[in-house]
Amino acid sequence: MTIWLGGCGSFGQDISDAVSSLMPPKPRDAAEWMFDPYDADLRRKGTLLISNSPFGGVDIYVSAYRDKVLHEDDPLALAVAIRALARHGGVEDAPLIADALEHENVQVRWEAAKGLQRIHNPEVVPLLLDTLQTKTVQQVLQGEETDDEDVRVEAAIALGQYPEDRVFQGLVAALESRELAVNQAAAESLHVLTGQTFAYDARPWLDWYNEAEDPFAHRLDYLYPTYVRKQSWWERLVFWTSPVREHPASPSGLRPASERRTYPDSLEIEQGIGQEAEG
Repeated sequence: MTIWLGGCGSFGQDISDAVSSLMPPKPRDAAEWMFDPYDADLRRKGTLLISNSPFGGVDIYVSAYRDKVLHEDDPLALAVAIRALARHGGVEDAPLIADALEHENVQVRWEAAKGLQRIHNPEVVPLLLDTLQTKTVQQVLQGEETDDEDVRVEAAIALGQYPEDRVFQGLVAALESRELAVNQAAAESLHVLTGQTFAYDARPWLDWYNEAEDPFAHRLDYLYPTYVRKQSWWERLVFWTSPVREHPASPSGLRPASERRTYPDSLEIEQGIGQEAEG
């Protein structure tokens, strides 16, 4: 299955749709769209444009993302708000994002699982493990369902930052999944956690783990995955936005505070928007 927000190609298309008119939106337009009470599509586009801008991480907007994650009732707009909060929020936002792992909409669950790759907070481990859980024979016979493959893949990747026994056991169990993509994601996270490589065979992993004095002694640095793309013509029209040019990095909560990106003061931004509107 392919989720609409699953790749930056569709993510870029959302921005393209938002700026395809002869008069591309200004920052003030996008900010107003974010809070449109009647049009969920405008809320989605506005949040997308603001969160992808150089000033998308200032406090006033981060607070807006949190409020949207709490109260947005449109699944697509909520998914974009989760993406924005995961990108610009902090450790304290992880539980709020993790709650969305239980949302009825698969796109929202996928965005939550992917967002938790960017924030480190052990409080979210139980929900990530529940999301990753492999369907047992008994569950199949009883007609119970586990989460979609795409969501479970992202949960497996997110778990690669937690050197805990319960995480190791959950990832090993995921090696028994019938979906190859889940097997691959679980094996890669096990490699990151331990520095070892036993492919997709659960037994060697368990044998090694039971004999290891400190199974996480040689773990690798966890870096959340990113996607880099070229700037398109329609992004050049909206000069105040920027294309996604991130590199894999440590999640918020693991990297030193000195490495956190900084943003202009929100007052300076509002003044800049006002000057632009006057000009």
